[in-house]
Amino acid sequence: AAAREAREAAAAAHKARFEAGQALAAEKKARREAERRARDAEAALSAQAAEAAAERAAAAAALEVARAEAIAAAQQADSAQQGAAQEAARSARDPPPVSGGGGGGGGGRGACG
Repeated sequence: AAAREAREAAAAAHKARFEAGQALAAEKKARREAERRARDAEAALSAQAAEAAAERAAAAAALEVARAEAIAAAQQADSAQQGAAQEAARSARDPPPVSGGGGGGGGGRGACG
């Protein structure tokens, strides 16, 4: 009877060690899976951050282009306004010759006609 109890105890101990090994293997597998998921999530967040940074850089570049275009347009408008003002001043100072339309004589059928 004692020998049988000893065998049963040894079998129970062997089964307990086997189950403990199985549990340890399952825990290691679960930990590796959790670590992999954490790395994947970190990589996804890093990719999202990189994408957001690229979008901010593109927006900043577009803003710089728009700013440069606005400055160029303002300079063109200023230059055109100065040109128009100079032309107006020139016209006021030196009125253009009045053309009579018919050549000499001051305009068609004037005094001679």
